[in-house]
Amino acid sequence: MDKIRRITALLTVVLIVLLVIATFVCAITGSQYFFGMLALTFIVPIVLWVFMWFTQLANDKSELSIEKDIHRETEE
Repeated sequence: MDKIRRITALLTVVLIVLLVIATFVCAITGSQYFFGMLALTFIVPIVLWVFMWFTQLANDKSELSIEKDIHRETEE
């Protein structure tokens, strides 16, 4: 699981860097896609953060429920 997290983090950083570079190129060339790239530069990291946050919440809840089940079984 730790290896998957590292790969995901690396891909996220690469994606953000590519978005910033593309936005910069669109700004210099005066491309019509500049505002779209600018919006993506802000929206993509936020969406990725929310996705990782929900994933972490889902994993923590499942671990907590497993711990509660184990605790219940040991009490019985």
